Amino acid sequence: MSEKTHTSRLAAYKNTGHGVNDLRRKRAELSINLRKQARDEQLLKRRVMSSDGEEGQEAPQPMTASEIVKGLKSSDVSIMVTAARAARRILSKEQNPPITMMLQAGALKPLVNALDRDDCHDLQFEATWAITNIASGTHDHTMAVVDSGAIPKLVALLGQRGAVAEQSAWALGNIAGDGAEPRDIVLSHGALPALLPHLQTDCPETQLRTAAWTLSNFCRNKNPIVDFELVAPALPYVAELLDVVDPEVLADTCWALSYLTDGPNERIEEVQNTPRLLTRLIKLLQHSSPSVRTPALRAVGNMLTGSDQQTERCLQEGCLSHIAALLQCGKATLVKEAAWAVSNVLAGTSDQIQQAINSGILYTLVKVLTVDDVKCQKEAAWALTNLCLGGTPAQLDALVQTGFLEPYCALLGSPDHKAIVVVLDGLTHLLQAAAKFGQVEPLCINLEEIGALDRIEALQGHENEQIYKKTLHILDTYFSEEADPNAEPEQTDNEFQFGVSTGQNINF
Repeated sequence: MSEKTHTSRLAAYKNTGHGVNDLRRKRAELSINLRKQARDEQLLKRRVMSSDGEEGQEAPQPMTASEIVKGLKSSDVSIMVTAARAARRILSKEQNPPITMMLQAGALKPLVNALDRDDCHDLQFEATWAITNIASGTHDHTMAVVDSGAIPKLVALLGQRGAVAEQSAWALGNIAGDGAEPRDIVLSHGALPALLPHLQTDCPETQLRTAAWTLSNFCRNKNPIVDFELVAPALPYVAELLDVVDPEVLADTCWALSYLTDGPNERIEEVQNTPRLLTRLIKLLQHSSPSVRTPALRAVGNMLTGSDQQTERCLQEGCLSHIAALLQCGKATLVKEAAWAVSNVLAGTSDQIQQAINSGILYTLVKVLTVDDVKCQKEAAWALTNLCLGGTPAQLDALVQTGFLEPYCALLGSPDHKAIVVVLDGLTHLLQAAAKFGQVEPLCINLEEIGALDRIEALQGHENEQIYKKTLHILDTYFSEEADPNAEPEQTDNEFQFGVSTGQNINF
């Protein structure tokens, strides 16, 4: 988010002082876990496998690395093809392919030189396949391909039709998936414009799958995030791909969008302004495959962290009903993401909060507080705390009527320190709102009856200083004999600055 955008959002936000980055949360806190999860759901690199007995033929006698290199340097093109095919086969081994051995033998340079042989597509195909599998290895293996000068040759081969072009896309996807540096090198050679023809919906299925996966790797990785201008031309193609049937294409396309929307609001704006894209993306939240729903939800959730207007566009497309369904899907990763998405709606305008309340989603969030997964519980607590921070008195009243207090306060015994902090923040604001309307006593009685006061008192000896300070403030302000319910909350680093809601009374 640019400094200008951040300042304007903070100035306009109804909870000025709470901090936009606390209310509408980007992915800094969860990014490491989500990246690990993403490696399971979508491979960064893919190795192309091949069987030993191809086309019904008996497998040939394997060549040694030195024989392969000698054959690749031959002046006889048929010998070169045989050697390249042997290299491809040995690098396609299912377990522990000898990539390092082939590099040490000097196979990479002649394989890269073979990419120039437009007079023999078989040689180009076999060499491209072998290079693809070299690039699927470690970072050092991938960088060896980068340093060999293969990238501009592979980009040029994207201009061809058929298997050679598809294999080139695969190789470039492996290189780009290795990290931000190789990704940027690939894009600097014009790989995105060369890939676009392969992203048309009338392309053959396998070609389209490879191209969509390659596009996702062109968009992924951080530190730094991708230069948006280099990948933005793909957005109209992405919008069309969201309407195809193939779940693999849909999944990789949604992953690409999740990467593109995980950044400044200006990027979200470009994505949302692409015709038909947002409507199609939100419909995918109800797709039958979790592999599609997961990245679609992440992309929508990222958009909900944007400006109030960007959040409103998602709401107008009916995202709340789909997110509510995902909160009840039973898959922990999706439930956690859905709760995170709702937390950003409940950090929005009063009207957006009311839309969420009217949808009945609060009751679903309360149920999530009782699931076994602590990460899901914490995300649901975040959502309800955001409502405590920014809701009107009537909206706070609606929250209390859901019966959320008991499962919410049960998280005060959580092993997750951040979950405890989130609940203490919410309780502090509720108590301050209650003080404003003369409802502190009934709220405190309620908290005592459900055992919350015992949990709060137990936290006085907590090892975490932030938890200790927040706990002490609540007890001293609202539960001691000298309690002053109108006192302002004590300010500490990284905690919310609580305001006071105005309006009608809260009926606790």
